[in-house]
Amino acid sequence: WADRVSATNGDRVRLYVSTTAARFRVEAYRMGWYGGRGARLVWRSPSLPGRRQPPPTLTAGTDRVATRWRRSLTIAVGPDWVPGDYLLKLVTATGQRYVPLTVRDDASRAALVVQNAVTTWQAYNPWGGRSLYVGPGGSLETRSRVVSFDRPYDAAGSGAGDYLGNEHPLVRLVESLGLDVTYWTDIDLHQHPGRLLAHRALVSLGHDEYWSTRMRRGAEAARAHGINLAFLGAN
Repeated sequence: WADRVSATNGDRVRLYVSTTAARFRVEAYRMGWYGGRGARLVWRSPSLPGRRQPPPTLTAGTDRVATRWRRSLTIAVGPDWVPGDYLLKLVTATGQRYVPLTVRDDASRAALVVQNAVTTWQAYNPWGGRSLYVGPGGSLETRSRVVSFDRPYDAAGSGAGDYLGNEHPLVRLVESLGLDVTYWTDIDLHQHPGRLLAHRALVSLGHDEYWSTRMRRGAEAARAHGINLAFLGAN
């Protein structure tokens, strides 16, 4: 898992990895159209030593699952990391996993801002045995009442799986059409709702159902100023 869901040029992203493999490497891909290939490699780490990290902790009362892992590496987001959606591919000799990362341009005035629904990804993420929906054995009673981003996404589909299934098809489309677009996450809308006024439309993708009050008020204030809101999913 990464210590942030979005970053901008000049930021440093800490990555926390647990693996039984002796060595692993990380490859960063910018997702898009790229002539139908769907992604472009922008960075690759050297071979790194693997480490099996401790099991997660469980917070009493809320059943929040989180990890207290040691940092595996730090990635510098350089000027060659064009703003957009990225997948950090973790590669061993026997398998691979993905960590999503959105690279922002906080000064962008692009017509469209595409929003990655990271709060929804985490709400459904059952890594560590619990999500906001189910606990051990599929029980509703033992589910988490609070979820943490300080844990990996489950291999069964959360995080990168949600992105590839619900969001990447639209990203491929807007980039294949050459539209004027930039990217952020729903957490960025929560932290800086006023930045929506710099754009003409907010595009919410396929499964974006977890909004804070601050996000909603920011979107409604932007709508009152003539900013368009496009929701491409029933949620």
